[in-house]
Amino acid sequence: MAGPVLARTEPTARLVEAAEVGPHIEVVRRVFAELTDCLRSAPIEQLEARLRGWDNYQRASLGRGATPPLLARDIKSSFSSARTGFESRGEPVLPPETEVPALADLDEVVRLAARLAVPDVHDDDPLVVTLFLFRVIVRAGQRYQGFLHRDIDATDAPVGSVIFYPTVTSSNIDGANLGVHLSDRPTEELEGRDPDVTFAPHEYEHAAVVLGYPHNLAHGARPGINPNPAPPETATRTRDDNLREFLEPHGTTFWKDMAVLTFSRTSAIEDHIV
Repeated sequence: MAGPVLARTEPTARLVEAAEVGPHIEVVRRVFAELTDCLRSAPIEQLEARLRGWDNYQRASLGRGATPPLLARDIKSSFSSARTGFESRGEPVLPPETEVPALADLDEVVRLAARLAVPDVHDDDPLVVTLFLFRVIVRAGQRYQGFLHRDIDATDAPVGSVIFYPTVTSSNIDGANLGVHLSDRPTEELEGRDPDVTFAPHEYEHAAVVLGYPHNLAHGARPGINPNPAPPETATRTRDDNLREFLEPHGTTFWKDMAVLTFSRTSAIEDHIV
């Protein structure tokens, strides 16, 4: 059966400041705090498995999950994790709400994200909501190489996203702006080009970035460097020390938490990407 015809809308990328999303950012912050508490007691190998090679192992995936398809209008008005929760798909699993109670408080965060990302003309589209919880750290003296991607590889896949940033230690990084391309050209053709829209870490700290549905905009963090001098003990740090810093970042470490909510025809979880 053919899917809904996509109405024409202009591609948009915009910042929603803390004054508008403050209570929602606080809910997301509690989710990360409770997830971190869970992982402190987990085997170190479980934490290592969460590092993402496509972001130079400076990113950890703390959990991900997806819903069945739901009408966009229903997501906006009445999304309920009690009725339609995020089901884990592959690794890393999203812990149950019994271990991370704050996950049960994400309902209004999801509703707001849908209202921000999905224009009303698409209210009858059946959409999967996918949740990604990421932490990025760049230690003192380290470079961050950046990346560019789309939330689903296929350029023409209908996708919209909202990224909530509960923690960004922007004073510990030079660069690492979030760049967004409004073009529908293949992602590899956009590599090395200046993005159309950029948001600096101090701008998106405690805020949200909206990538409008259905354009599946290419986006990603630009290169950056942590300008703080590397501490003397860097040379003697063990693998376990480095892994545990994802749970307890040092004061001079650049630390960025992101809750990414995507709205798409199919799940944005692509198991081949590690």
